[in-house]
Amino acid sequence: MRFLDFLALFSRFFGDLLVVILLYDFFVQPFRFYGMDPLTRFIWVAARKICAPFDTLSRKIVRLPDRDLTPIFTLVIVVFCRGLLYAVDAGASSPAVTVVFVGVTLSFQELFTRILVPGILFIIYADIQLAPHQETFIGNVLVMLVHDIAKRFIVMIRKLLISYRPLHVFVSVFFLLGLFEGLLLTTTLLPLGGIDSVGLFPRDLVPEVSMWLQRPFGILPLVYIRLAQTFLFGIFLLILMHMLAGFSGLDPYDRFSVLLGLVVSPWLALSRRLFPWARVGMIDFSIAILLLIPWFILGLAEGLLFRLV
Repeated sequence: MRFLDFLALFSRFFGDLLVVILLYDFFVQPFRFYGMDPLTRFIWVAARKICAPFDTLSRKIVRLPDRDLTPIFTLVIVVFCRGLLYAVDAGASSPAVTVVFVGVTLSFQELFTRILVPGILFIIYADIQLAPHQETFIGNVLVMLVHDIAKRFIVMIRKLLISYRPLHVFVSVFFLLGLFEGLLLTTTLLPLGGIDSVGLFPRDLVPEVSMWLQRPFGILPLVYIRLAQTFLFGIFLLILMHMLAGFSGLDPYDRFSVLLGLVVSPWLALSRRLFPWARVGMIDFSIAILLLIPWFILGLAEGLLFRLV
């Protein structure tokens, strides 16, 4: 791997990290008066350092009485600069304006496909699981933040929901987010179809769906498959964190442990009910089996999609 390729991939990871910090700092603003837990304090300190060069400029452009837009202003600059680094990698041998256009487009596209779309799906899922226990977490900044974002999003799409039953809400959100991502990828990749500069970018940076531009009917099914895989992988990470918290000797009544338990409890209950024989001593393999089955099915569906479309 070339050094510039490594730099581009590092800028993707580092850019995603900065975006998450800035988004958290922006949305958590109304809840800081409850106090700052360690996570919120860390994010606040980090965001202040990231936003420092742009604070004065952003306040001169847009000012709101109840919300500081500096994190969003900084986020746009971070994503744009990441696109420039992508362009430097691709245009090192043949620099051109089109290379910059492609690099910036890919960077902003990743903002939605890698963070915003899967993030909203996870937030809706977490809010559904935590909704019956909201009173227990009064004063918990993270829980109130999740509920606030979920509530605002549901209000935006309320006319498109089948009903307000939790399962119906989640399925509706999954369908709408997949549709949005498919349309986003199609509309942003179509202008790039005739640009030769796309071939200069590393394959890891160019979305795999770019090969589907000649077969646009395959983009949407692939998006849904990848979104489902991302969700399952996220659930796996949460369950892993829950298991590590249990093995670490952390107080089971600690708010973090309780929060993780409530979020992953439906998966644990379902896996133990379906695969009671998969428990060996203190180790429970049932949840791994439950997650591997849909993951394997999605992999087969993806391979079949590549052959048929």
